[in-house]
Amino acid sequence: MYLKTKGIVLIGIFCCFGSYLFAQQQDEFRAEIGILGGVAYYIGDANSTLFRNSTPAYGALFRYNFTPRFAARAEFTRTSITGEYELRMIDFPLSPPNDAHVAIMNFDNPINVLDFAGEFNFFDLERSLNRRTSRIFSPYIFVGVGVMNYLYQEVGQTDASQQFTLSIPFGVGIKVKMGKRFNFNAQFSNRLLFADNLEGISIFNNPHGLNGNNPLNNDMLSTLTIGITYNLWRRCPGCVGF
Repeated sequence: MYLKTKGIVLIGIFCCFGSYLFAQQQDEFRAEIGILGGVAYYIGDANSTLFRNSTPAYGALFRYNFTPRFAARAEFTRTSITGEYELRMIDFPLSPPNDAHVAIMNFDNPINVLDFAGEFNFFDLERSLNRRTSRIFSPYIFVGVGVMNYLYQEVGQTDASQQFTLSIPFGVGIKVKMGKRFNFNAQFSNRLLFADNLEGISIFNNPHGLNGNNPLNNDMLSTLTIGITYNLWRRCPGCVGF
């Protein structure tokens, strides 16, 4: 009887200790909050070259990790786009037929971006000795929906108005766990607008009349950023699920 009781106690202690070790080897946190910074540029009527006229970009993000593979996040980015464009008067229907006057137009438009996206990690992003597929780093892809806020001014008007335009953010990145609390992110993002007026001046809005109804001719904002996130919201030890 004594040996049987002793065996049950030892088994219980072993199970408790094993459960404790397993819990310690799993990621303890459900969410991340952090900052990011990098460069931004746009593709549109006044620019068709990658990374031309790049400007600083910075922001913050919040990420909720449902599983080691799937996450959802909200990201805010502040940046601007700059550039210049040669406008020939013969490009416009109301100009005289033989008028070849060239005007250099410059723009510098501040932009606020808010994105909501779902992420998929190619590896199980977690610290676990019990899973062969777990890694402390993983490339990932994402897609979602966003909104941009910027200024827009019609020709002949003295004041610019606030514009809010929907966009489709998508891109790729890589995450690296730097320790128990901190993570590193590097990301290349693209945001396809549902508009063609990101330059902020109506004279840049499809000056040659080439866009038609093709949404792929709309403007696109791209960013290349790196960031640091901090883990928070500790999981319930031994709980399964979210």
